[in-house]
Amino acid sequence: MNSEQFVKYLKQALAYLKEQSDEFFSHFEKLPRLEIALQILILTVVFLLVITIIIAVGVVLLRVKNNQIAKRYSRLEGEWEGQIMEFLSNDDTTKLPELEIKRRDQDFFVQYLYRFASRLRGQELQIIKDLAVPYLPMIAGKLKRGYPELRARNISILATLGFPEYINPIIEALQEDAPIVKMAAARILAHADYPEHIDLILPELSHFDEWSMNFLASMLSEMGPDIAPRLRQELLNGEASVRVRIAAAEALRRIGDLAASDAAVKVLEAGENPELSAACLRILRDMGTPRHRSLLLGLVSSPEEIIRIHALSALGALGSELDSAIILKGLNDPSSWVALQAARALHQIKSTKILEEIASSHHPRASIAQQILTEVHGI
Repeated sequence: MNSEQFVKYLKQALAYLKEQSDEFFSHFEKLPRLEIALQILILTVVFLLVITIIIAVGVVLLRVKNNQIAKRYSRLEGEWEGQIMEFLSNDDTTKLPELEIKRRDQDFFVQYLYRFASRLRGQELQIIKDLAVPYLPMIAGKLKRGYPELRARNISILATLGFPEYINPIIEALQEDAPIVKMAAARILAHADYPEHIDLILPELSHFDEWSMNFLASMLSEMGPDIAPRLRQELLNGEASVRVRIAAAEALRRIGDLAASDAAVKVLEAGENPELSAACLRILRDMGTPRHRSLLLGLVSSPEEIIRIHALSALGALGSELDSAIILKGLNDPSSWVALQAARALHQIKSTKILEEIASSHHPRASIAQQILTEVHGI
């Protein structure tokens, strides 16, 4: 068919469609309005019925397909489990026979090995890793395509079955826009054997606004004490995100870095964000010394409630009975949370007698003093 014939047929088709549409609309023009409305309603009902039938048929076909896939996967798992258990029970692990895995089943096979590997350690885990080696390049190639949850899962698979050989694709995944992919990569890279990864992770922490601070701090602290100097540097970086600095402070506290107390003092003296100051006060509470006492005495009367709470907590850990008069003022604080911490601090500095006197009096905070005494002495 040449171009002239194509144009000719196209014109005939358009003319036919125009003729039919004119006839359709002329039919409606001759009908009364009520009958037009009724026919439109009937057509609408028929259209919706057809759409419903199409959707129902699609759901049924999808269900049948999923059932078939599930049966096939169940059959494959049964076959693989017997072979893998045989490998694991074999004393000679120098040479593993190759499993014949069809191309369409390779992705599922790696997922199966991943689930298997979560229950194993030592030599058994190494056998599972060896079985996965031929298929890991396929998984690495999928890190840049597919929906975010799938990419995050593939990162976890590489971390379990191919770490550290496939560390470079995981590092590249850290630059992804999807938060779940970025976090999956960060969790893998936050490894105690690779403290140098801290320089890759810290710049990305500001993107994890939806993740809890405890989770971020725990992830960083698992990298061990070697990253402490870098965390102190980030804590003192006034241009860094406040959340990142708080995460760094919490990680330093969990690591138990003694030098972190000096960095915390500098941040507190700068008087920046209250949440950041609270994190630094927790450092002083756990790792401070009596030389930090004077700083804490000034912060127990801070206008910020959260700072007063944590300053009293730190003073209770570092202070002495000489500070009881200052801590006692905290019991009169408008905030019941500050008063509660003041009562705990009095107990910590061995001023239990003062608490007993308040508990047996008509003091507005007598119930708080009674609560602390009950917690400590069970009276």
